[in-house]
Amino acid sequence: MKNKNRIVTLLTAVLVISAVIFMPLNIHAQIYKGVDVYEYDNISNYQQLKSNGVSVVIQKATEGLCHNDSLLNYRYNAIIQNGFKVGYYHFADNTGQPVAEAQHFLSKVQGLHSDTILWLDIENESNWTKWQAIDYTNKFIGYVQSQGYRIGLYSGLSFYYEYLKGNITNVPLWLASYGRQPAQFPNIVSWQYSENERINGVVGDIDLDYFNDSIFTGQAPRMVQSNMQVQTYNRIKTIQAQLNAVLYSSKLVVDGIQGNATTQQIRVFQQVCGLKTDGIWGQQCVNAIQQIYGKDLCGRPYIHRIPTRIIQYNMGIQFDGIYGRDTASHVQAWQSSHSLKSDGLFGSQSWLTLLSK
Repeated sequence: MKNKNRIVTLLTAVLVISAVIFMPLNIHAQIYKGVDVYEYDNISNYQQLKSNGVSVVIQKATEGLCHNDSLLNYRYNAIIQNGFKVGYYHFADNTGQPVAEAQHFLSKVQGLHSDTILWLDIENESNWTKWQAIDYTNKFIGYVQSQGYRIGLYSGLSFYYEYLKGNITNVPLWLASYGRQPAQFPNIVSWQYSENERINGVVGDIDLDYFNDSIFTGQAPRMVQSNMQVQTYNRIKTIQAQLNAVLYSSKLVVDGIQGNATTQQIRVFQQVCGLKTDGIWGQQCVNAIQQIYGKDLCGRPYIHRIPTRIIQYNMGIQFDGIYGRDTASHVQAWQSSHSLKSDGLFGSQSWLTLLSK
């Protein structure tokens, strides 16, 4: 979904042209406009997003063996509440352990409502040999299917044709191709047609897709509770995990229960961010956490007051939102202690280190 390889080789072009000649078009195919998102995308207004004709949101759930998308549970509630069709994808990492990655993926989506089949995202030719990609894909898909789920494959057009076509299990396909419609769209293939679209309701770029109705077939992740119970439980778990990430003092048990300890840490977060300290996780808290997870560069002359206050709090100094020399000095010392470039600017690597502590 991100960092796609846009190089389409001559061989790919020949295959695509051949497919155009011999592939019949299903003129009755139903098409759904969608987006696919992960934690670095910024959806600012879901109703504005819907007004663009978007009806499907595919959210990243996991990557590799350990990484969980930090906005999965938060976005899940917003997607459901705003009436979108929802689905989930796993970003493949060449760990040599495809079954373990599949288990990690299923552990995070079980219990979440889904309207679509699950998705495996495998891409970037530089990260795989052909045989590694084939072996990984077949084992990952095979395990997910063995657990009773339907799954589809997302990849770049060239990666699919050069590495996977004819070598993997037959599953629904979703291919990225920018400036060229895949030959099998729409009757066989869903199509990611842009990776840098600008639309209402989104800050910055976003991936845009056309899905066919094959994405809605098969067994979705099982519901283990009522929708409202699941939404509340996951919302609180997300809040607890985010508080633990952004506040060095927060050691909450991520159990989905808002007890006194969680309410107290919400108050601490509100105080640090300069918000009303009522212990209620409202829209101001949501906006603040989105600013923090935006991982914008902080430091002179870059002014981001709420993220700066969080940085200052975690450095153990006065949190006034002013990134002066004292803040820069403490940041340099912190960066040095974490084997980071000690330039006093709080950029993406510093944010990743802080938020993954």
